[in-house]
Amino acid sequence: MNVLEKNKRKFKIPQDIILIIIIILLFGIVWQWVMVEKERNILLAKGEIFNINKHNMSIYSTGIGRDTVILIPGSGTPSSFTDFYTIQMELQSYAKTVSFDRAGFGWSEKTDIPRTINILSEELHELLEKSGQTPPYILVGHSLASLEVIHFAQKYPTEVKGIVLLDGGSPEFYANDSESKSYILNRVSAVLRVTGIARAFQNLGVKLPFVGENLRYNRLPSDIKKIDIAMYYKYLGNTNNLQYIKNINENAKEVIKNGHIKNIPLTIVSSDSNDSWTKTQKELLSWSNHSFQETLHNSGHYIHWSNTDYIVRKIKEIIHITDTQAAVIIEQVISSVFLTVSTSIPKLFAVSSPVRIMFKSLENIDIMIVSIIITGSRKIT
Repeated sequence: MNVLEKNKRKFKIPQDIILIIIIILLFGIVWQWVMVEKERNILLAKGEIFNINKHNMSIYSTGIGRDTVILIPGSGTPSSFTDFYTIQMELQSYAKTVSFDRAGFGWSEKTDIPRTINILSEELHELLEKSGQTPPYILVGHSLASLEVIHFAQKYPTEVKGIVLLDGGSPEFYANDSESKSYILNRVSAVLRVTGIARAFQNLGVKLPFVGENLRYNRLPSDIKKIDIAMYYKYLGNTNNLQYIKNINENAKEVIKNGHIKNIPLTIVSSDSNDSWTKTQKELLSWSNHSFQETLHNSGHYIHWSNTDYIVRKIKEIIHITDTQAAVIIEQVISSVFLTVSTSIPKLFAVSSPVRIMFKSLENIDIMIVSIIITGSRKIT
């Protein structure tokens, strides 16, 4: 007997153990299927559904205000509604906010149409139009959504008034990033989901694949938690996401080809990560003539959950800037109108002195109105 045969016998797994593993996995598969069916009642659609590019897409909007904030999730996010829930609630008194699900996630139907950056931008644009949203928009994108946000601004520059990137990579980074890493993570996650292993870990207090899902889940209200957990175990390692993953490099190159976004304000909020990630965050600064970047220490990749208050404050700052600009324009218009009325009408009709005094007082009315407008816009701070 040679050494190889001895080693084979030494490391041979007993058939009883193999049988037990198979039984456990089969039990896990059945358990996962039963739970997904049971959780269907929880997953009643939030918001509205519109047919976009031959498939249904879901969109959820809330809040009031002149500005509309569009929230775009990272790759593989099961539900945009739960991922951006807190941000939408925090901003609803200051602006209208919109979250949506890409094809194959949340309440949106899957599609066989290639997930190229052009198609993604066009689908989002059509969804916003059909749902009655009013540009220009403030775009907020997490992680890989940086490509979609920048490309949307390239394609529809007059419809974008500002951008906030939440720990998103630069187009240069994604153009050279290995798609195989994302592919492997997706496939491993799928196995863990289908076999019920991921759900078993949840019962132990851990949500795979350890990149922020626990943080989100623990901070959501109890009723939203139910939706989040059901979406998570329905879409973890979803094959639909492979369509997005395999186009990462090409989509990034398309964004690079279209050039920088010029004068559109760009705010980059980065997690405290490794040197390679720090480099890509600095690269993003060159994508706009008006860019700002800040690294938050003790933060995670799901930076809108690890540092929610800061992210909300940054978005409010952009809203405040645009509101102040609008107030200045209104002030100029009102001043011009009242000046014309208070000087022209008395001359036109040659009215008496008391009436002249009355019209003269109109010159000061615009000051009071503009003061009210500006005070209202400052409430957001």
